[in-house]
Amino acid sequence: MVSYRQQFHEVLLRQGEEEAEQVEQEYRQAKTRSEQEETAQTLAARRELTADEQGELRKLWKKLVSLYHPDRFAHEPDKLATYEKLTAAIIGAKDRGDIETLRQVAGEPHGFILRQGWASLDFREEEQVARFRQLWESLELEILNVLEATNRLRESAEWDLYELIAKHPEMLDGVVAKQVAGLEKEISELGSEAERLGKEIEELTGKAAS
Repeated sequence: MVSYRQQFHEVLLRQGEEEAEQVEQEYRQAKTRSEQEETAQTLAARRELTADEQGELRKLWKKLVSLYHPDRFAHEPDKLATYEKLTAAIIGAKDRGDIETLRQVAGEPHGFILRQGWASLDFREEEQVARFRQLWESLELEILNVLEATNRLRESAEWDLYELIAKHPEMLDGVVAKQVAGLEKEISELGSEAERLGKEIEELTGKAAS
């Protein structure tokens, strides 16, 4: 493609715009063919993934692109080139369905970079950010679970009783006394019923009920 651009400028200077336009057209056609070939190669290289692998690939790609996107390191020009290469490798692996490469980058980014022969990077800051993000997500989930449990409790009858007793603590003694009185009455009634049944058994069998 570079040779076409050089040829375009040379023809424009020596022969004029009409001949240069012909070179420009050839350049556009060559570029289109190149892009089509690259797309065909990408599709041919893409491997079929299971549903679980597709889900893992999307998750890894999203995480890695966010973590190592060059825009985050625009203030570090000495490292920017490596981050651009790493991001391109991540995107290319996603397009090819190359989940193994994404796993390698996620598991050992420093080793992956060294194997490519790129300039080394210090990932300690990124690893700390990733850990803090994971901790934050865990805390968010825990807070959500607590809020849902609290809402369920507030909708229950036990919560109404709790609020009532919190406002009027003396009512608890009254509630307990009523419960005890009710149980004592039930026990007494059961005792009387047992005694009556015992007498009936004795009358029917002529033997005292044991």
